[in-house]
Amino acid sequence: MTALLLAAALTARAEPPVRAEKVLLPPRALPGDTNLRPLSPIDSAAWVWHPDANGDAARIASHRSAHRNVNVQSFPVAWTRPVFLRFRKTFVVADATKPLRLHVSADERFELQCDGTRVARGPDRSDVSHWSFATYDLTLPAGKHVLEAVVCWLGPYAPWAQISWRGGFILKAEGPYDAALTTGRADWEVAELPGAVLTPPTVGPFATGAQFDIQGCGPSWQSGDFVKALVIREPVRANVYGLSVPGWRLYPSTLPEALSRTLAPGRIVAVAPSAEPGLAFAAQHAAAPARAAWQALLSDGRPLTLPPHTNVTALWDLGDYYCAYPQLTLTGGKGARLVWSWAEALVDSQKRKGVRDDFAGKTLPGVDDTFRPDGRDGAQFAPFWWRCGRWCALRVTTGDQPLTLRAVAIEETRYPLHAEDAFACDDPRVAGIRQLALRGLQMCMHETYVDCPYYEQQQYPGDTRVQMLVNHVLSADPRLTLRAIDLFDFSRRDSGLIGMNYPTWGTQDSVTYSLIWPLMLRDALLWRRCDPAWLKAKSLGLRTLLSGVACYENADGLLTDLPGWSFMDWVPSWKTGNAPDGSGLSAPNNLFYLHALLAAAEVEDALNEPLLAQRCRAQAARVGAALQKTFWNEARGLLADDASQTRFSEHSQCLALLADALPPDRARRAYEGLVAAPDLARCTVYFSHYLFETYFKFGRADLFLSRLDLWHDYVKLGLRTPMEAPGEARSDCHAWGSHPITFLHTGLAGVRPAAPGFGRVRVAPCPGPLKRLASKTPHPAGPITTELSFDAQGGVAGTVTLPPGLSGEFVWKGASTPLRPGVQSVRHD
Repeated sequence: MTALLLAAALTARAEPPVRAEKVLLPPRALPGDTNLRPLSPIDSAAWVWHPDANGDAARIASHRSAHRNVNVQSFPVAWTRPVFLRFRKTFVVADATKPLRLHVSADERFELQCDGTRVARGPDRSDVSHWSFATYDLTLPAGKHVLEAVVCWLGPYAPWAQISWRGGFILKAEGPYDAALTTGRADWEVAELPGAVLTPPTVGPFATGAQFDIQGCGPSWQSGDFVKALVIREPVRANVYGLSVPGWRLYPSTLPEALSRTLAPGRIVAVAPSAEPGLAFAAQHAAAPARAAWQALLSDGRPLTLPPHTNVTALWDLGDYYCAYPQLTLTGGKGARLVWSWAEALVDSQKRKGVRDDFAGKTLPGVDDTFRPDGRDGAQFAPFWWRCGRWCALRVTTGDQPLTLRAVAIEETRYPLHAEDAFACDDPRVAGIRQLALRGLQMCMHETYVDCPYYEQQQYPGDTRVQMLVNHVLSADPRLTLRAIDLFDFSRRDSGLIGMNYPTWGTQDSVTYSLIWPLMLRDALLWRRCDPAWLKAKSLGLRTLLSGVACYENADGLLTDLPGWSFMDWVPSWKTGNAPDGSGLSAPNNLFYLHALLAAAEVEDALNEPLLAQRCRAQAARVGAALQKTFWNEARGLLADDASQTRFSEHSQCLALLADALPPDRARRAYEGLVAAPDLARCTVYFSHYLFETYFKFGRADLFLSRLDLWHDYVKLGLRTPMEAPGEARSDCHAWGSHPITFLHTGLAGVRPAAPGFGRVRVAPCPGPLKRLASKTPHPAGPITTELSFDAQGGVAGTVTLPPGLSGEFVWKGASTPLRPGVQSVRHD
């Protein structure tokens, strides 16, 4: 939703501002009687909509399913009109000492206001069968108040990750406010808001939603002709015959409110006397006299007036990568046109990005939102979804009237990840790499993890597992991690496979990515204190997935002829990211199957299901034996990628070694080949996670530090976040490249869980050439800290501090020292 709805009070008020706090209700692990009887207070409210507005998602979804690469122009015109509505209800607070509790949701998006102050944005993305509602406590002064909700339904213009059943809004107020505010009981008014035209992006992003062309001022600041809201679905009532109410099945939100902070970072680096979209910026544009006035607008909030018939472009370097809602306030300028463009990087005439700090000779190919003021004073503009990147261009063409820019800013938005960790060492490159990786993860954490914020904003299991592991070492907050596991569980097909990305309006299948879901479940079991009821609920999906995948075993127990996209890594010589024979008989695919079975065994152990755990391990042993029989090349001492044993990769060696799939002699040879063989297909950014895990399994921190050269090159190129792949890759922000942070903690410092729920810790530093390091790794009970020095003779000395209630061991070169809560000295010569 738009960033500036809070500024749009219909009536100025003198009372103290609204105070709102999001309340996280107990999560619901199982559907139970959802939509069969009221389970949450909000189930007693009705869904409402405008009586004349569009909002039929069923037709959109059906058309999209039949035409995967659908163009909006292929839809009937009546379906494609986006809808912006303002719901309104006045009420009176008699007792200011008691907070007003509200439960609220909408399809597709809402922003809730009270007296012009934004209370909430939402709902959390999910699917219709697991639709989210949020709960808030509002503290208000006594007297009359206005509660409003601006709801948008974008239909085919919505991001691909936005699922919809149909347009709708629902609100439940508890206690004395029920009759006055609950939809279906209270008489809500609703108005359709004019002012926005949507168009698909012409370059770059293809899955993040439409560009906005906003007339007069943003729909969020428009009013309209109010009519009585229409009930489109009655409240849920108990049905003893097991008949479910159709549509949204509501579940309480499990996520905190997104970060929201308004700022004007960076600087205006160039101003050019042109508003052409293909403008190439020149060095002399940095010396333009107008640049100082543009900078004063940005830095000091000093209004900037542009004369009639002006054409100008201001290039804004944000200084860092941001996900944010643009904020713009204008006065006058009827007939003017302002285009706000966002890009991750500028490109030269050959479409090369080069050093990201440079702008001379480059253009900005971006996502454009257009604002057309109508001459009013203080017109405010913003799109209904956030934008992202490092660079912005403001292209302005004025008409017969001057245009005054009164405020230009961004409202940063993302999951409120607080980095609780710390790491320092004597390698000067590490600090810059850590900052780059941290910013990359932050930009890819929202209501879900996303692969990249600029191009897709979709959640993929392969990306997400890597992001989760980074999240584990950065913060003890488990909420987005558990939410992602839930969402993939919700995506499960009849075949047992999970969606290759989810949530999404389409379907995309991958066995290799489905096999990663058991790994992320096992990771959560180790790093987080999982609710046993939640873990038990996930076991159904775990067993279904593995049973479904087993249907693709051949006579030897190996997977072959897999459906969907068996993505592995963006290796240049691998077609579409598939390993050799990727949909046929492939070693990397089967090695992930082996990993999934071993992870499932650990989960079954935690569920006290020893027979099921034994079954998983027995099946894993059969797969491991068949892998060796089919793919082991004795002459080379390596595991081949394909059954013809003509292709070899780092990927197969890593996955086999991490799963202990080879006997000791073969494992030694495979490791030696991994390190020395010159012709192996190399891991790129994403799969380097598994390569680094292998390096540390064999105590080779030196190799890890050497392979960090790629990330150091990113820093030298001026990147603020890790790229999707080496070279001229599509995306400048892909958090699957944030995994070096994981290995600062679990590898160099050697801090890892040694029991489920992080019930014990193992500290086994692997410093390589480092002489000293200090780390702080989050734990549910408090931080685990190390301060260690390493001498030339191979000794270690320092301190380890554990939080209350946590014990474990310190391991150095095979020698183990018990660790207890509190501070203790460690020393091994």
